[in-house]
Amino acid sequence: MEYPFDLKLNPRDIEERGVLRAGSGHAIRSRVGILLSIYFLEGWRREKRQALFENLKDYLSLFGDKITHFHPAGDGNNKRMRRYKGIIPEEFIKITTLSKTDTAYLFVKHVDMAETDDPSLYMFMAFGHEEGTRNPLSGMKVHFPPSFVFENPDRYVELVARWCDRLSAIHGSSGLGVLSRPGAEMMEDAYHYPWLMHYSGLEYDAMGDYWAECSEGGYEQPRSSNWLTILGSANIDALGGDEVMIRKKLTPDIEVRRYSGGVVLRAGKLPVLGTAETGGIPKTYQTVARFIKPIRFEGYRYNIMKLPRPMLDLDREVRLQVTLNWLRRFDQ
Repeated sequence: MEYPFDLKLNPRDIEERGVLRAGSGHAIRSRVGILLSIYFLEGWRREKRQALFENLKDYLSLFGDKITHFHPAGDGNNKRMRRYKGIIPEEFIKITTLSKTDTAYLFVKHVDMAETDDPSLYMFMAFGHEEGTRNPLSGMKVHFPPSFVFENPDRYVELVARWCDRLSAIHGSSGLGVLSRPGAEMMEDAYHYPWLMHYSGLEYDAMGDYWAECSEGGYEQPRSSNWLTILGSANIDALGGDEVMIRKKLTPDIEVRRYSGGVVLRAGKLPVLGTAETGGIPKTYQTVARFIKPIRFEGYRYNIMKLPRPMLDLDREVRLQVTLNWLRRFDQ
């Protein structure tokens, strides 16, 4: 594998060189980009599905010229994707008319047919799960090119807050992260593990594996923290209540951006990679991590990071500790 371990905190460098190639054909398997995860409840409600549709329209208004394909239904196989022709597919327009017992699903992406495993800097995926499902939590997972965030971070924070507001988000996170093909995080070789160990500022979200781990409880708790950390009102209450109480526990250099159902905490002007060469982990990241630590979800039964082959023979508890150590990396 070809791992660039000397990335600069520069959007052009990240976009051009933040690419992981593997296999005999040196195919692109992963990237570094901006990763956004938003989680919410009652994805079967019509208003939540309408919110997902409005969020998708926002994304397409920004990157519609980059999107090449869409999925009419939930399947990670590129061969089943259809060509996006600049018009929102009828299947997406109708998601608010679906039965409560059906999952609403939206997926658009830039696909390079010569690099079909490339997770892409341009992807929007959202699930509004059906009523009574074993997955009470619904979510969005979105990729952005770093240049979009770095050139105007305030615009990006405003966009995230607007999306959270529409969905009444209960938690989420965003920052520079390891981008992956949805659903393939635990099915392939350990492409992401070396990057996550080297660039401690990177976010990671194996959404399907996370849902499986918290399906029996704990899904209301924050999954992670990063440059942006989203906390719904129930989590704010669990951490001490109103904004005045929050401000007492945070430092002045952490922005508190409110939305109708919670807050977005911004740990500095821009996201970081976290290496010593690029400035390390900011104190703001550590402050937010310590702030949410009392309620952060850590009820994992299994590790949700694909490990290198020599580590696969380790005891389950040892492998699980990899996930927990990663979650706690900002706690110092």
